[in-house]
Amino acid sequence: MRQQAARRWPGLRGWLAAFKAQWRAVALGGVSFVAYFGTGHIPGLTAHAVPYLGIDRAIPLLPWTIFGYVSLYPLLLANLIYLVPHPQALRPVLNAVMLANLIAGTIFIVYRTQVTRPPLQYTFGWQLLALIWGLDPPYNALPSLHTAYSVLIAWTHIKLRSRYWPLVVVWCMIIIATTLTTKQHQVLDLVGGAALAALLGRLVLGRLAAPDLTRL
Repeated sequence: MRQQAARRWPGLRGWLAAFKAQWRAVALGGVSFVAYFGTGHIPGLTAHAVPYLGIDRAIPLLPWTIFGYVSLYPLLLANLIYLVPHPQALRPVLNAVMLANLIAGTIFIVYRTQVTRPPLQYTFGWQLLALIWGLDPPYNALPSLHTAYSVLIAWTHIKLRSRYWPLVVVWCMIIIATTLTTKQHQVLDLVGGAALAALLGRLVLGRLAAPDLTRL
């Protein structure tokens, strides 16, 4: 039992030692998020509206779902903590995320896209939604990186057969759904994000295998 427990968690010292050995890769992955947060604030780029489909019109604005939308960030942090002791799993995931940021960031600069936001509804959660809308311009729509990250995270847990994969998959599905109900994205954005994740999943995560995570 003690051996299994040790296998599950290396302890704080073990985790810090693993992080120290990989902090450069983690830092580089963090820097790559400039493509996500920064390119939407570049002035002077022409924005092209993403086609607003009938299904987009049918999906209501639900301000309370913003809590699911922003839960992507603790999910990313939790997965970083989870994978740091296992570099053979962490490195491919970091590479996939960095490539997603690089590819999407290039698209956002070369061909900026814009979502259509309806008037804000003053129901539960509207304050947080208003804050996100204020901080995050309606650009960088296609592909949806929220979708790409979620698909890559779910793919990783399924591929590694982690004990948490059902919870992670449901969590990722909620995040993807809330990109629509918060009007941060439209359906075509999700298609683009899923396609990007599928490409990187095949190219980068295709050989991902870590038997020591099957019980984690």
